[in-house]
Amino acid sequence: MKKAILHTLIASSLALLAHQSFAADNVELRMSWWGGNGRHQQTLKAIEDFQKANQNITVKAEYTGWDGHLARLTTQIAGNTEPDVMQTNWNWLPIFSKNGGGFYDLNKQKVVIDLAQFEQK
Repeated sequence: MKKAILHTLIASSLALLAHQSFAADNVELRMSWWGGNGRHQQTLKAIEDFQKANQNITVKAEYTGWDGHLARLTTQIAGNTEPDVMQTNWNWLPIFSKNGGGFYDLNKQKVVIDLAQFEQK
């Protein structure tokens, strides 16, 4: 179940980010995440499915283990070289955006993405 949710969330996030680029000839997006082999394989599968559905969009995978991921993202964000889509932890959000305005709120896309399955109860 968790793998299906992860897969859906990744593909949906990529689709939202690429939405404005659908008219473009070729688009490349960068996506980063951390984790073990299970997360890595599910994320690569979601990227593959996304690219099949959106053949003009290429997603460059940038993955790491847990060690060093926060330092890597912090450096990239400070240098304005961060990925287009990234996995982050809730407790890191204030580090990267003190007021939260530096991240896109997926709740604004409830019409497009069913986020109900991710709501805390």
